[in-house]
Amino acid sequence: MRAVKRKITDMSVDELKGVIHEAISEDMEVWRETFEIMADNKLMEEIRRADLDKAAGKKNAFVAWDDLKNA
Repeated sequence: MRAVKRKITDMSVDELKGVIHEAISEDMEVWRETFEIMADNKLMEEIRRADLDKAAGKKNAFVAWDDLKNA
């Protein structure tokens, strides 16, 4: 689906409310997912360990995001 750009001044109040509601809903979903990850102690420990391994140059200790998304 292609996004259509419109000026706020060209929108009706109901259209603007819909856009605002959609943006807030998307933000809330992102935050909800973030909190779920942060609440998972095992996952957070794995993330910390990967960050430390990366900082220490241990390239074989983790899989790079680019490698995952291109797999």
